[in-house]
Amino acid sequence: MTAIVLAACWAALAGSLPPPAGAGSPSRAAAPPDDPLFRHQWNLRAIGIPAAWAISRGAGVTVAVLDTGVAYRTRGRYRQAPDLAGTRFAPGWDFVDGDPYPDDVARADGRRTHGTLIAGIIAQTTNNGLGAAGVAPEATIMPVRVLEPDLMGTARALARGLRFATDHGADVINLSISGTADTRVVSRAVAYAAAKGAIVVAAAGNAGRPAVGWPAADPRVIAVGAVARDRSLAFYSNHGDRLDIVAPAGAGELGDGGRGPADGVLAQTLEDGQADFCFCFSASTSAAAAHVSGVAALLVGSGRATTRGEVRRALLAGARDLGAHGRDPRFGAGLVHALGALNAAGRARGPAARAPSSESRSRRWPAAALAGLVLASLLAWRIARRRRARSGPGAA
Repeated sequence: MTAIVLAACWAALAGSLPPPAGAGSPSRAAAPPDDPLFRHQWNLRAIGIPAAWAISRGAGVTVAVLDTGVAYRTRGRYRQAPDLAGTRFAPGWDFVDGDPYPDDVARADGRRTHGTLIAGIIAQTTNNGLGAAGVAPEATIMPVRVLEPDLMGTARALARGLRFATDHGADVINLSISGTADTRVVSRAVAYAAAKGAIVVAAAGNAGRPAVGWPAADPRVIAVGAVARDRSLAFYSNHGDRLDIVAPAGAGELGDGGRGPADGVLAQTLEDGQADFCFCFSASTSAAAAHVSGVAALLVGSGRATTRGEVRRALLAGARDLGAHGRDPRFGAGLVHALGALNAAGRARGPAARAPSSESRSRRWPAAALAGLVLASLLAWRIARRRRARSGPGAA
């Protein structure tokens, strides 16, 4: 079976790092959460998250995370990640071990796990006085395990995960996964998800190539690249004509004693065993894709964009243009922006665009009729005045 290679990510312990320089202050449109590590989350401010929370926090939206599993529960040797204790979860599935328990499994080499971190970026518990904030903190996470702890998986497992998530009500499906070639089984699963209305978001890949990896390159998928804090394209990010949008992830260049990039994005994940967690920085297109999935959840939760096409259009229309003017191969439509996307969707579905209900139409009829009568009277008066002018002095 064809192997799917997940884009590698770097991580660093957050506790020993100073606050990021130039992080700025949270938006005035919404009070900042009390999560103590929010001050490190330059990425959330860069995409307008604090202001977007005044409109939507993703409530009622299910985001499927197809990955190495998620530390979503405490059972037996498994422990729930502390900063996921207040996060909502939907039943998922483990397509690696073939059971209904998609737990994130600690790596034998002691390296940090991946799926819990991705779930945390999307919806880790926010405003709980612990850790960091998520992009869509009221969204529901559906953990679907399709990868081994070493970040390897099969096309068959990925395809089955896509179909499971679609059939079990996922509104958004996050694929922080990238391979070098398309496969028929995955392509068919993506087509199935798209036909059912699921919004599929995928990482462009971390090879630094001018070609988007698969399945992100599929036209039915929203392909996400990564940018650094200065909004330059991250050196590792794949790009190209099939790139749709970019999101914050960091350049991965500011290491801390070999433990990872201090300029990355922050979330909690497993390390050194099933009960050991760290708040780690990561820099990858995997992390970037998670941001876009979170913003998609905000859009759906707001009610302003509820279909796959509406969400895609709002994401692209609300993005902040980077690089060459307009869409380009390095940045796609630009940097995802939560508030911009919500505003773009609001304009598209504003009051003038919505058909009024039968009740509101009946209530508005007298006013509309009166306005029509006034307009008709005014028009008749102007016509009569013109006729009188034509028949005045000097006419033969």
